[in-house]
Amino acid sequence: QLTSHHHRTGATFSCQNEAALHHLRRRPAPPDWSPCFPFLFPFLLLQFSRNQHMMADVGFVLSVLSRTDAAHVESSRRHGPSDDDNKDDDNQFQLFVFGDGFADVGNDDPKKKDKKDVTTRAWYKPYGTSDEAHGNKPTGRLSDGLVQSDFLAKILGMDESPPAERLRGKKGVDPSGMNFAVCGAGAYIKLDEDPVPTFGEQIDSFRRLVKHDIIDRDLNGSVALVAFSGSADYAGDEFRNGEVTDVANNVTDKIAEGVHRLLDLGVEKVLVNLLPPLGCRPWFTRADNYTGGCDAGVQTISVTHNTDLKWKLPSSMDDVLLLDMHDTFSKIIHSGTADYTDFKSKYAPCCDSVDEYGYCGQEGKRGKRKYTLCRDPDEYFFWDYYYPTQAGWKAVMDEHEDAIKEFLDI
Repeated sequence: QLTSHHHRTGATFSCQNEAALHHLRRRPAPPDWSPCFPFLFPFLLLQFSRNQHMMADVGFVLSVLSRTDAAHVESSRRHGPSDDDNKDDDNQFQLFVFGDGFADVGNDDPKKKDKKDVTTRAWYKPYGTSDEAHGNKPTGRLSDGLVQSDFLAKILGMDESPPAERLRGKKGVDPSGMNFAVCGAGAYIKLDEDPVPTFGEQIDSFRRLVKHDIIDRDLNGSVALVAFSGSADYAGDEFRNGEVTDVANNVTDKIAEGVHRLLDLGVEKVLVNLLPPLGCRPWFTRADNYTGGCDAGVQTISVTHNTDLKWKLPSSMDDVLLLDMHDTFSKIIHSGTADYTDFKSKYAPCCDSVDEYGYCGQEGKRGKRKYTLCRDPDEYFFWDYYYPTQAGWKAVMDEHEDAIKEFLDI
């Protein structure tokens, strides 16, 4: 059954792959050496040149030193607790986010292309239309507003997710943390010439910033979110011969390995998503006119992945919390109780393409819309074929809030 639906899985889940379908350790703060850099540079270069293994870091050191003047510049909106919060230092958190479109807040560079297409759609309307915090404008988030990382940040006492790592050169390192998630990223899969960083490569970037004290090595109070939707990892041809088990084993190995790397680097607590019910996404329920018929074959992917990850990151690990997105999404989507009556449509997307293989925001000649848009996104759980609305994400994270607060002793 999974094979028969493969032409719909294709590569459509992720930003990059969709294009193919459509053709702790406390230590004193280090001194600021930047004024001395012009004099130290010849010496440093000589020392680095004596060790070929260190040469790869030279360019990185130069790039981060050039940003020193901006290190304490904050974004136009505060990401961390405000001065009026009067919180004890012990209750302030640093949040570091890894993953894909579930958590990306603008790492997918809008300048990589000069026109709207399926891979850049998050930078164009109607994305961001419900995001009052950002002027109801698109910000690179794959939603009508805020996404999972934003709502986790709110639970931690922040206004929104820490800034995208892409903005580090302009805004410095925000004290609230940093978001490395990129739409189209996978934990295991990386296509040839695909510039989107995998989970491991996102951690590599984090490690370098810690190594060079761009991010403080004192990671007391740090929390990491690992939020992968399965979009890139489970979008290929691997499932034709019942290879779901092998692929899931590889994907969950990489996630578990990455979580242990984060802990070894000093991150105190790690939150990790389990996969949602992939077969209930609008991309699959559209075939039944959004009447609620989830694709049982695709559902097998979620079940297999989650079973593996629970075994590799067992509940006995007191520094890791698994967020059961499968249970939460299912509860909201299938719920007939009064808890979620605000969602008048749980299977259909608010933003629906007119073309069978089109995308939300697609336009034809002279800017003619090739999509329909609902009147009120708050009445829809899904924003487009793959990602929840802002209201959908709020409902999901409200379900997890108590467990997260207990886990983090908030």
